[in-house]
Amino acid sequence: RQLWYFLVAVTLFLQNMFTFTLRMRQLVLILLCLPFTLYAQSDFKKNVVYGELAGAANFYSINIERSVAKGINVRFGAGAKPGELFLIPGLAYLMPIGDNGDRFIEIGAGLTNTIAPRAAFKYDLSGYMNFGYRKEATEDNPIFWRVTFTPLLFRDPCPAAGFMGYLLPWFGAALGYGF
Repeated sequence: RQLWYFLVAVTLFLQNMFTFTLRMRQLVLILLCLPFTLYAQSDFKKNVVYGELAGAANFYSINIERSVAKGINVRFGAGAKPGELFLIPGLAYLMPIGDNGDRFIEIGAGLTNTIAPRAAFKYDLSGYMNFGYRKEATEDNPIFWRVTFTPLLFRDPCPAAGFMGYLLPWFGAALGYGF
């Protein structure tokens, strides 16, 4: 039931993400950055800092992720490529698999907001989804890693002939440390 609510929320988020105004995007970013004190898994590290290759920022990014409830993680990251800087808020649902309890299937979504000189890029806001496999950082082993299929959804700020954007199949890999 919890997964169903999460999937409905992600669907509504993705349907409306291209109509977000700048103020709405800033509000979402502020809400994702607030400290959370909800219940999290006790045998896992609540916070993870990790580097990601490819993934939501196209090339590379540095991220911090926090477990805010059992099976729900919030992410904020920053990435760069020549002439562009990306801010990456996101939300993920984790479904445990296996006997160890530290391996998960991850389903999530978020935004990749480009902040750079406006003439330097065509797509200023994109969304991403991620479907992946991850190993959580535990008390015994603080190393975190994940691999994801991360399709990127680009919005065209100047649509011509009804073309609003496109979907780019993408992958990502991350390695980090839990604390």
